[in-house]
Amino acid sequence: MNGKRILAMLLSAAMTLTLSVCTVWADGDDSDTVIAADEAQPDSEGTLSFGNLRTRMLDNYYPLLALQESIDDLENRDYEWRAEDLRDNLNMIASAQWAMISMSPLATELNSYDAMKTQYQSMREQFDDIRSGKTQKEDEDALRQYRNAQNQAVAAGESLYIAVCDMTARSVALDRQIAQLDRTVEELELRYQLGQVSELLVEQAKSGRAQAVSGRMTLNMNIDTCLLQLKSMVGAELGEPLELGPLPKVTDAQLAEMSLEEDLERAMAASYELFDAKKQLDDFQKNTYDKVIDSIGSNEKRFEVSQVKHGLQALKYNYENTLLTYELNFRTLYAQIKDCAQIVETKRVVLSAQEKVYASAALKYEQGEISANALADASDELESAKDAVSDAERELFSKYRSYFWAVEYGILNG
Repeated sequence: MNGKRILAMLLSAAMTLTLSVCTVWADGDDSDTVIAADEAQPDSEGTLSFGNLRTRMLDNYYPLLALQESIDDLENRDYEWRAEDLRDNLNMIASAQWAMISMSPLATELNSYDAMKTQYQSMREQFDDIRSGKTQKEDEDALRQYRNAQNQAVAAGESLYIAVCDMTARSVALDRQIAQLDRTVEELELRYQLGQVSELLVEQAKSGRAQAVSGRMTLNMNIDTCLLQLKSMVGAELGEPLELGPLPKVTDAQLAEMSLEEDLERAMAASYELFDAKKQLDDFQKNTYDKVIDSIGSNEKRFEVSQVKHGLQALKYNYENTLLTYELNFRTLYAQIKDCAQIVETKRVVLSAQEKVYASAALKYEQGEISANALADASDELESAKDAVSDAERELFSKYRSYFWAVEYGILNG
């Protein structure tokens, strides 16, 4: 092994150590389909599958359990009963007020009478809001917000799941790299004794190995930390091991079913971000702009009028920008998925070629034409080609999963 190749290997080790441990998607597997949560089989003890993640989070994650209580409360409200109850209470207060006035004309000056009057006005507002549908609309908006928060939490859980899988795959790759560096150090020490390489080159190789080992230890610590957080989200025992199932793969059929314009329309209709931006615009116009104009007119020379007009226009621009940004990000994501798909195919072609290279090296080794170290190097190159395919498949799955969340729930993060 020449000096240039050794230095290249050390640089490769350094580059591996600089990779972020918080990348989102994990190593692929032999599965050919993305399994829906309602189709997945129950997890066995000490395991967690990607398909069951949502269900287990909804059943065990305390923030989501608390959120579900708010959702249940909104979904189970009986507005007809509430209106009738308010009507009865209003009649009771009115009767009590009449009784007080009947006993003494001065009753209206008593604190108790004022308290009943305030209570009556508050209940009357509640009653009118229910009869007009305002309360129902506000509850529907709140319900949409809660469900969006619920889906955002599950999406974050998925990202954490995949981050753990991804880091685990990188740890395995580091194990292989460290084994390769062990062979390099052993070879260099032998060549140093024969006077073929310098002591500095041996020390560089040992330093590269030490960095790789240190990086693996840090990576494994991050795996353990993220796994602890994931356990807390699915109700697993923090002190017990948890084995994550492999990630599914994106199928050709799923890619073929993607329809940019139709999916974009669905995503924008489902987006809480766009809904909330429009709601803020409408609320400002109804509760601020219209009231000011109705109250003092539309003379822009007046400070209040100028202020609300410019405020309204700014909100309109912000809303239009939100729409444009959302569409831009969605179209970009669609293009990235198509590109990721072709990259996967390219990496598979490279892998096929590398398999032939390894087969040739194995034959040469059997015939005594190359050393065991040379065969091990060929094996490492084959594994690197496999890693490249897995990396490309993970990236494709990452983008496709983001696309899924956008189309189904309107969530388009990043």
